[in-house]
Amino acid sequence: MKQHILIVFLILTLTVPQLRAQDGKALDRVVAVVGDEIITESELQMQILQTLRANPKSEDPSLRTRILDAMMNDKLVLAQAVLDSVQVPPEEVNRRLDEQVKRLTRYYGSEERFEQAVGMTISQMKREYRDDIRKRIMIEMIQQQELGNVEITHREVEEFFRTYGDSLPPVPEQVELRQIVMFPRVTESFKQAAREKAQSILDSIRAGASFEEMAKKYSDDPGSGRNGGNLGLARRGVFVKQFEEAAFALEPGQVSDLVETQFGFHIIKLLEKKGEAIKPQHILIKVEKTGESDQSVIDTLTALRQRILDGASFEEMAMRYSEDPDTRKFGGELGAIEVAELSDELKAVQQELTVGQICAPVKLTMDRDYAYAIVQLEKRIMQHPATLASDYQRIANFAKVFKQNRMYADWIAKIKENVYWKVTE
Repeated sequence: MKQHILIVFLILTLTVPQLRAQDGKALDRVVAVVGDEIITESELQMQILQTLRANPKSEDPSLRTRILDAMMNDKLVLAQAVLDSVQVPPEEVNRRLDEQVKRLTRYYGSEERFEQAVGMTISQMKREYRDDIRKRIMIEMIQQQELGNVEITHREVEEFFRTYGDSLPPVPEQVELRQIVMFPRVTESFKQAAREKAQSILDSIRAGASFEEMAKKYSDDPGSGRNGGNLGLARRGVFVKQFEEAAFALEPGQVSDLVETQFGFHIIKLLEKKGEAIKPQHILIKVEKTGESDQSVIDTLTALRQRILDGASFEEMAMRYSEDPDTRKFGGELGAIEVAELSDELKAVQQELTVGQICAPVKLTMDRDYAYAIVQLEKRIMQHPATLASDYQRIANFAKVFKQNRMYADWIAKIKENVYWKVTE
């Protein structure tokens, strides 16, 4: 069961009871020994199931051997890290643990459901698996030291291409796009209505109403609202600035005044403080945008599109008007992107455009918000065999990975000379 909880804690996978139901055998025999570490059958089966879950087509007769080899390599690297006295700062272990807890709490919907799923409290899990996380960081650190600064020369790229060029996968279809992005503005009347609603809820809480019940009934944050507004234990840096400042200023049991953030108006109650971490509850009242707000942005983008069609530079208009900071300074340029990696919205847009065309305003999802954009297709690159002339950087990336893998294999072979290892199956 311990191994199950660790796997859930790290990668979200199946449960040990499910494993036993499939096999009917005890899965705890030792299949390999590396230094002071062992690999059990249950650990190996968990990794196999996780691989098949991520890629159902990956099953083949050698899968078990390949995964066991990879697990042994990790143990060998860990043994080398111990020999090299690699030290992990305790704060890095804490940070990684907090990140995992936050991610898994979101997955399960609340801390309580997470704890019920794994059969222990979060504090117990952190104590139980602190050493496992520390070992994982040790492996990453020594791998970075050994392989992180690998360089690839032009000559090596050319040699790699001459030897393996025929085996490289074709370059997928790509498009080069530019965009001008604008976000609908919240109208002041709607903002005031949200503020008044939040203030009314706050007044009720201060008059004696249950914070938990008010959160369940009124909060616009569905993830925490159904759990009484509970956000779990979190350190600084997790929340947006305004929320964090208000939450950390509270004492346990206190309720804040209204706190405005980019998400709306919050009411915050602090449940407890543990050193540099806090456990807050909140009620969120979002400020809704209106159809009028959307139409204003659509009209502005439509006018910009017409100016560009009449001769204005798309690049200059993007640098002047686009509200996407990541692309505005580049004239709205998104660069060459594989079609398969585009968002669903952009994938649909590019299918309707010929080179040089600009679409009418379209709605895009933008980091938990939405916006509207006009998009220009600058270039379409069809799927083709890789060549040094047109795909040098892509080939160089393959060559670098190939070099790193070869260096890694040589490194593992050297470690094996100094560390005891044995496959027992």
